[in-house]
Amino acid sequence: MLLRNEGRDAAGALRFSDVAMAAGADDIKDGRGMATADFDNDGDLDIVINNNPGDSGRAELARATLLRNNVGATRNWLAVELVGTKSNRDGVGAQVTIETGDEKQLRLVSAGSGFASQHSARLYFGLGTREQADALVVRWPTGRVERFEQVGGQPIGARRLVRVTEGEGVELTSLPARRSPATGVQLAAAK
Repeated sequence: MLLRNEGRDAAGALRFSDVAMAAGADDIKDGRGMATADFDNDGDLDIVINNNPGDSGRAELARATLLRNNVGATRNWLAVELVGTKSNRDGVGAQVTIETGDEKQLRLVSAGSGFASQHSARLYFGLGTREQADALVVRWPTGRVERFEQVGGQPIGARRLVRVTEGEGVELTSLPARRSPATGVQLAAAK
């Protein structure tokens, strides 16, 4: 099952549709682990699934399945990387909140995300059509809280990588150069 968020209906309830068949995510492989990361550095999270051939002896059933997401080209996003100085170097346990208007999104940096897999430590926030975040707040494992509303006198613009170093500030950069397209199933862009 692979669900796509279709937004809210007239009553304000979230709507989802199953897009597994359309995305090619309904294969018969024996999936044993799933992780998300921006494998092609285009601003959206792709999915990789680890597979087990079981007793079949068929190596092709053990190949990982990569589901590429192509929404990053159509929507705004913000990526955040943390560098701990007093806390642990990877910022494990930190909470990062992005504020946009009256909405808040929260992500937690974790050290483990599932069986036989590990999500990327880089956090991604969807901004939709918004061109910037109003604020970025980091609550470090030490208890220190840092709030950023601007970087270098400029708003925190969309489609950027924000690197926060604990107690030393924040920098805005671009994602590393986009990698050549990885092979894999292409997920359709959201409507």
